[in-house]
Amino acid sequence: MNYALIITLATGLFFLIGILLYKYSKRKKELSIFGTSCAFVIILGLIIFDLLPEVLQYKSFISLIFILIGLFILKIIDLFIPHHEHKHKDNDYLTKEHHYHLEHIGIVTLIALIMHNYIEGIALYSVAIGDVKSGFLFALGVGFHNLPLGIEIGSIIKNKNSIWLIIILIFSSFLGGLTALMFNDIPAILTNIILSLTLGMILHLLIFELLNELINNRHKKETIYGIIIGIIVLVIINIL
Repeated sequence: MNYALIITLATGLFFLIGILLYKYSKRKKELSIFGTSCAFVIILGLIIFDLLPEVLQYKSFISLIFILIGLFILKIIDLFIPHHEHKHKDNDYLTKEHHYHLEHIGIVTLIALIMHNYIEGIALYSVAIGDVKSGFLFALGVGFHNLPLGIEIGSIIKNKNSIWLIIILIFSSFLGGLTALMFNDIPAILTNIILSLTLGMILHLLIFELLNELINNRHKKETIYGIIIGIIVLVIINIL
């Protein structure tokens, strides 16, 4: 039995757990605000402690080009996802306009995380195939990272047409593991390009989408709780 491949599959299931937690929660509004603020902190940590160091290690001008391309790709996607710009106001959470805005953020989040988790699946498989214990600890850290993001996705994705993106996200790490299994060695330049594209996309998501939600909900206690839990998750991930 290929335990390394099973481990890559398990990390994606944490997204599903987060989505189900939101679905069956009786306090969806509060959980939505909590999930968004927690996801902001975790994605910021993902950029600082994971993606940026990995991209910088290549010391290549190509990285900068593909980071900018990643930003540009999500700007293009913006044009095809209407009704996401709006001004926040009282009882904003109850308006259709705000739900369209959250739906937009959800789709952007899904696209960026699919690319990131695909690459992460390749890395996770490579670790786990050499040492199952190390792979398990790595997967546990990834799982803690994916759980609150799953809550955020569950809180903002309402469109049934997005279900396929959610399914791809859940299996994205597994698909990365399958790629590593099939090809054994992914060319460094290709890994650099995908990582750089992902970094550009996630920077767009953080700065132009999640930050706006965080600022507009800054006075809510769920935002504070989300930030605190996000920091705790980052500490746990880095300890593991």
